[in-house]
Parts: sequence; C-alpha cells; structure tokens
Amino acid sequence: MKKNSVIFALVIFTAFISLNAVFASHQSAKLDKKINSILSEFGQNLNVGVLVEDVDSGKTLYQKNANRYFMPASNEKLFTAWAALNYLGSGFVYQTQLFVDKTKLHDGILNDNIYLTFSGDPTLTFAQLEQLIASLSEVNIKQINGRVIIDDSVFDDVAMSPGTTWDDQKYCWGSPISSLILDHNCVTATISPAVKVNQTAILTSQQPSSVQFINQVITQDKNIECKLTISSKENAYVISGCVNVDAEAKPLALAIKNPRNNIQIVLTFLLNKYQINSQGIEFKKVNTLPALLVSANSKPLSALVNTMLKDSDNAIANSLFKKMGAAFSHGSGTWENGHDALYDTLKKTVGLSIPTTTYIDGAGGSRYNFVTPQEIMVLLHGAYVTKDHSPLFMNALPVAGIDGTIKARMNDKNLRGNVFAKTGTETAVTALSGYLKTKKKHTIAFSIMINNFIDMPTKYKLLEDKICAAIIET
Repeated sequence: MKKNSVIFALVIFTAFISLNAVFASHQSAKLDKKINSILSEFGQNLNVGVLVEDVDSGKTLYQKNANRYFMPASNEKLFTAWAALNYLGSGFVYQTQLFVDKTKLHDGILNDNIYLTFSGDPTLTFAQLEQLIASLSEVNIKQINGRVIIDDSVFDDVAMSPGTTWDDQKYCWGSPISSLILDHNCVTATISPAVKVNQTAILTSQQPSSVQFINQVITQDKNIECKLTISSKENAYVISGCVNVDAEAKPLALAIKNPRNNIQIVLTFLLNKYQINSQGIEFKKVNTLPALLVSANSKPLSALVNTMLKDSDNAIANSLFKKMGAAFSHGSGTWENGHDALYDTLKKTVGLSIPTTTYIDGAGGSRYNFVTPQEIMVLLHGAYVTKDHSPLFMNALPVAGIDGTIKARMNDKNLRGNVFAKTGTETAVTALSGYLKTKKKHTIAFSIMINNFIDMPTKYKLLEDKICAAIIET
C-alpha cells in the first residue's frame, strides 16, 4: 500500500511538471506571436535584441538576437550596481578627511601642514567642503606655517573613459572622474533676458569654480525664435545665441575641465573666507598622516546605488567603477582595474564571464561598451535568485509611472508600478532592461536593446513600452 502511494505521488508530480511545461510552451508561443507582431508593425529593419525569461522557472519566453552585441548606454549601470553592492558592501561610504596635528598649534598659528585626503566621493558638495575648512577656524587656526597638502591619489588622472565622445565632455553627464569630485564636477549658471531688446542677456553663476563664462547672448523680441549655443574655449565656455525678452531664466549645467585647478580655486576662496593664511596648496600622495580632525562622509552605498539607478547618475557609476578598481588592485583606481574588479565580481556572484573589452566604464558613456541581452539576463536572473543584495538592487530600479527615468512612461493601469527597469539612452542607442510583474503575478526579467538608428529615440522607447505591455499580459 505504501509503495502504491509513492508511485501515485510520482505520477501526480510527473503530470504536474508536464502540465507546467505545456503551459510554459503555450505561454512562450503566445508571446512570440505578440512581440513579432509588434516588431513587424513597427515597419523598420531594426537592429534589436530582445530576451524575456520567467525568473521563477528559468524558462525563456521570447528571444531575438539574444547573443548579438549592442551598445548598452546606461544599462551598463546594472552591472556596476550589482558588482559594487557585492564587492564594496551596502554600508560602504566615501570619506573626505582633514588631518591636523593640533600639538603644533599655538596662539592660532599651526607650525605644520594640514592634509586633505579625497576619496573620489561623487556626492561631495561645496557645503561639505566648506564645513571642513570651517572646522579649522573652530579650533582657532588662523595661520598655517605650512601648506595645504591634498592627496588625490586614490584614482589615476585619466578623467574620461576611452570611447567617450567629445560632445559629452562639456555637459554634466560627461564630467571628469577623478579623486577630486565637487558638486559632480559641474558648475551651474543661469541666463536671463535683459530689460530691453538688443541688450546683452544677464548671466549669473553661483559658487566659485575654475570655469569662466563668456557671455555673448543677446536679448531679442519675443516673436524671434531663439536658442543658445555652447562652445568650449580653454577653461571657459562661450555662451552665444539669443533669449527672448519675455523668457524665464534658463539654467546651464556644464562640466569643469580640470579637477585640480577647480579644487585649488575653491579651497583658496574658502581659506580667504575664514581668514586662514597658508603657504600654498600642494598635491601629493601622503603615506603618514597626523590625527584626523574631521571627515565629510557620503551616504552609504545602498543609497548611492539607489540614486545611480533611479536618476542614471554617471558620476556615481564611474566613481564606483574606479573605487572597485582601487580596492581590487591595492593601488590607484583606473578604468582598466575597474574592469578587472567588475569582471571578477560578476564571475563569482552570478557566473557571468565576459570578453575583456566589454566593460570600459561604469556608466555606459563609452562607445566601446558592448553587451548582449543574454549577458544582461544572466545578471538579472542571478541578482533575483541571489538573496543577499537582491532587494537593494531591485528596489533601486526606476518604477514605471512612479519614479526615476521611467516616471513619465508606461502610465497605463496595467504597467504603472509593475515595471522595474533601467533605461539606456545615447545617440543611436536605447535600451530597457529589468523586471516586471505580469497580470498572473509572475516575475519576468527582460532586456530590450536597440542600436543604429538615426532619428530621435522617442518612438523606439514607445516600442520598448509596447513590448513590456505584451509581456505583462502573459
């Protein structure tokens, strides 16, 4: 009787597995038809790759060009986020530290150097740096009979990743990545119309920086079509064109050119503000330091990853890439050892082996980055089943109709709040990869990558949304 019960149970289990296989096959065939129809109706010879998987069962539901290489743009940040959480740890913080030997301080005079060590903190602000300098005044330092020594050796001095386009380098999303990052290494300004037509517009900038603005913008009548043009000239940006007399102020956010020059100008300003004299500023690696006076810390990595993925923050992604490289190599972080750290971490955590030239930077700005939908799927599947950092990783993804870079997308009732995915956008590139919840509450991982188009990306993003809508109905 017991033997018959076991046999009966095995029969039932086998039948259940068979029914699931039949259901998965039917589900896949249905999705094949839907997505192929969507692509056919789009009516262009697309360079597109699509891969869809039920991550609970591991079943592939749809694939097209899944092993073809595509430029991922900011889909690269998925790999950076997962590797950083695993290699650096969710509690990791950047520290910008000020060291002072107070035993050499007498009557407001410090007979020694002071030391500032920068860690490549991509979120360090002017206000935080000012607080460090203000702390010198708080301990009654008025005169430094020595230098302000800045150790910026944690990263190398190759500020742009290989393959970054020249056009990107003047905007904040392409700002230089070094140990010295202040306000994302960006400077902000505004252009406002003058009171009268034909007068030069009013340009105002905020805190001091190494960037100069050459204002050639003219105020024009409200009926004239106006636009601004930005060109680069040594350590300056030339702003030309026109603004309408009734226009609101236009914000500008541009990348600094030389991080060392910028930090030197800012520190000189702050020392003067707090009436602290020194014998100059010097950059060098320091092996022995006096006592720590004060530290400016970033938020923990869990919060940085959230900002990086939700807002597609390039500075955070590229700094983490080099930070992993520095820890991995026990030296200065570079684009090369950043790749090595990423490769090693992905191989150990999700079993992903990639060509040595695949990951050039952490943000996806390099045109030399190439990945396949299948590689992204290995990451998405591995991150889903590896529980240690899975909640942090998945919760950091933008949510359709709710937040991040897909806040304004997929607001249909079936999609809103049910798609969790990272966007990727560059010239001739769009991508969307992540997870979604189907109507039947299945968790589906997907990757959609489109390259080599010459028009605006809007219609291709709508295509991505349509494919997500088809998946969610399965």
